Amino acid sequence: MFLTVVKSIFDIDNVGKRWGVRILYLITVILNAGIHFNPWADTDFTPLQNWAMTVYDMTDYDPDKYNDLMLNIPLSTGNLIYLFSAIISVIILLASAYLYAAVFVREFRKDKIAQIKDPDPEVVNYAISHIPDKPIKISELIGRLVLIMLISIVVALPVITITMYFMFLALIGLPFVFTIPVAYLSGDKGLFSSIPYAVKMARKYYFVNMRSIAIVLFAAIIVDFAVPMLANVSLTAFYVVDAALTTWLWMSFARLAGIAYCTMKDFPIRDPKRPFAI
Repeated sequence: MFLTVVKSIFDIDNVGKRWGVRILYLITVILNAGIHFNPWADTDFTPLQNWAMTVYDMTDYDPDKYNDLMLNIPLSTGNLIYLFSAIISVIILLASAYLYAAVFVREFRKDKIAQIKDPDPEVVNYAISHIPDKPIKISELIGRLVLIMLISIVVALPVITITMYFMFLALIGLPFVFTIPVAYLSGDKGLFSSIPYAVKMARKYYFVNMRSIAIVLFAAIIVDFAVPMLANVSLTAFYVVDAALTTWLWMSFARLAGIAYCTMKDFPIRDPKRPFAI
């Protein structure tokens, strides 16, 4: 049972005809690995580290010295390019994860429609039009994806700051919120109505979702511990493997969010109000 759950989470190419998500994965890996081979990027932040230690070690406040330090932060153009590239890589990962989750739900619903075998066309058309969960249209999906990415970029800094200060609470609340983007990208709810909608569904699946999230987080910890060892052998291998595994983990989490959302919708726990889903 446990191995089945693990396989269902990490089998990221098992969506639709598989080629779409494989191409998405490959493009994401190449873009994220590419930032490390940018000839204009500078990964040497030693001057900045020394500057930070100088500021930290100041025992007596000297306005002139302090102002001089603040006006001469040792960040080279190459450092800025690298930092900007790193931010872009995270945005690419987030966009790929959102797109993967949306495609997963869409393909899941298309598969449900394909399972209708009645030979009478009128019966088939009637059944399809009354399926509770209809696949989202591509044009609508693109619009929703662009909007949620813009909002994610805007709220990223305050969310990260709050998470750093309240890490434990963020982990406890993760099973409530990790399917909110899926609820929106599936086309079921609007931008704001998807928040209470997803949270309400997740209440009865809290511990199941927490267990699955813990599996992904445990895999991420292993990757963060093991992969940097490659840097002692080959930096090129480290950059490529790190990009490949990081992308794999992001998409695995997106797949888990898609699985959880579809499961909570189709198999609500003791909820008689949910209509039968084909």
